[in-house]
Parts: sequence; C-alpha cells; structure tokens
Amino acid sequence: MRGYYDEIAALRDMSDPNLSASGQADRQRAARVAASERLLAARPVLPKGARSRDDVLAGLSASSADEIARMQHEQAKVRTLLDNGRPLGEIIAAADSTRALAIADLVETLPQVLESNSGAEIVAEVRGLVFDRLADLGVEAAESVRDVEQRNAPDIAWHRAMSEAAAGSDASIAAWQDVYRADPDGYGVAHDGRDGQVDEWLRRFDAAVDA
Repeated sequence: MRGYYDEIAALRDMSDPNLSASGQADRQRAARVAASERLLAARPVLPKGARSRDDVLAGLSASSADEIARMQHEQAKVRTLLDNGRPLGEIIAAADSTRALAIADLVETLPQVLESNSGAEIVAEVRGLVFDRLADLGVEAAESVRDVEQRNAPDIAWHRAMSEAAAGSDASIAAWQDVYRADPDGYGVAHDGRDGQVDEWLRRFDAAVDA
C-alpha cells in the first residue's frame, strides 16, 4: 500500500516535455491502471469462509410478508424510541434479532443520517453494531463470519483497504478503521508522511477520466 501511494505521487509529478498534453494524460492513465493492478495483485488471500457483513445482513433480511410486517412494526418502535431520546447504540445493544435487522434496514433513512455529511460512515458503523449484536445473540451466519474475521483480521482488513484504494483515490474511513484495529503498525507505515494533496489530485484525475 505504501508503494502504491508513492507510485501515485510520482504519477502526479510525471512530466515529459516531448509529449503533448493529451499524450501526457494518456501516459498517466496507463501508469495509474498499472499501479492499481499491482496493488490488487499484492492483496492478502482471503481465508476460506470469509463473507462480507453486508452479504450476511442481506441474506438475513425479511423476505416473507409476515417477516416484513414484523420488521416494519419494529422500525416504528425504534423511531418512537429515537424520538424520545434513546441512543441508537443503546437500542441495538438490547435488541433481539428482529429489531436488530430492522435497524440495519432503517438506518439509511434516519434524519441524522440523511442530514449528515458523514452519512455513509454512520450507516457502516450502525450496521457493524447490528452485525455484532446478531453474532452475540448466536445467529449462526453472523457468528461464523465474525469468527473468521477475528482469526484473520489483518488479512481481511488489508484486502478490503487495498481493493478500495485501487478502485478509487483511497480506501474508505471504515476500511482504514478496520486496518488500524487489526494492524496498527502497518496502518502507521501506510499513513506516515501521506500527502493529502496527492490524494486530492488523484480524485480529480479519476473524475476527469470518468467524465
């Protein structure tokens, strides 16, 4: 990951007086693709049994008419609790599996999420709490995935961060939080001396390519 960031910094500063502006851009695009491919190739191998938490939550979501009705009933209760000042984390900590899954489905539409500039991070955090609550309750699918995560935390965290960085300008905050928890020393190496201006340049560069 550190090597990838160094490559991106060199890519920003790439210059050849013999190339036109379009030729320079073409060379930078090719170098960007090559750097991303090298980063993807360097990812740790995911352990057998590794599944994304989102996939597990999707598989556990309500499907029958009866289940959907119970979920909607729980969502109405959760909204009432929130309106009366109960913290969402407290509600999740005391939830049964039906209420927990109702919260995972509901969270994207909560006013505090819709009105926040960090809505995606809030949703990820809340769904993480829901997932852990389901595992604590003994829901097999969640319990099994969390066990795999705990035994292979560094590999899983770095695989996600490297995948996201290769696809965009950087990994998400949630991915970096996972890396920090699983491998704080590696996190420090990846971030030591990082230049935010390089990240911003890459965001603009990718946006111009996609335009």
